[in-house]
Amino acid sequence: MGMRPVYAVGKGVLVVLNDEINSAREVAKTNTYRLETFQSGQLGFLGYVDANGEVVFYRDVARLHTSRSAFSRTSVATWPRVDIVYSYAGADGAFINAACEAGTRGIVVAGTGAGAGLVSSAEMAALQTARAAGVMVVRSNRLGNGRVLPLAKYTAHGFVSADNLTPQKARILLMLALEKTNDVHSIQAFFDQY
Repeated sequence: MGMRPVYAVGKGVLVVLNDEINSAREVAKTNTYRLETFQSGQLGFLGYVDANGEVVFYRDVARLHTSRSAFSRTSVATWPRVDIVYSYAGADGAFINAACEAGTRGIVVAGTGAGAGLVSSAEMAALQTARAAGVMVVRSNRLGNGRVLPLAKYTAHGFVSADNLTPQKARILLMLALEKTNDVHSIQAFFDQY
């Protein structure tokens, strides 16, 4: 019985460790020392590499990536500054103000509230000031799983929702997006597609 051919062509960047195939968009390191550290959270693996060498995929990548990407030919000498600010109970917005003073073009907020990407009232005021000055604001969550939905109280101020991207991955996508546009609707579309 011969093995059936399986191809990874068109699936984007993959991470294969411990016989598990992950999409780079979804995978994250979850433990500092364990070999089984690379996990894809709630979405799971794409497939496996079996002990006999057979490669089996059980699901495909649904989001745009690599050569299908609007960024596939992006060449940048210096990337725009994008900072990550972690929200917490009682946060006063000082880190947001400091990022703006340092010349950031974008801020990714790792928000609270059951994955909803919520921020404190003081952070909200600082983010509104940042947005009015042209700084792009993206809401993500601190949890590593779960979607951040486009809530009206945030979209009204021109904040982008990161969907289920971690703050670190949202930062990379925002840096790429800012090389293409400063339009909030276009940047939200990138987060909806990638």
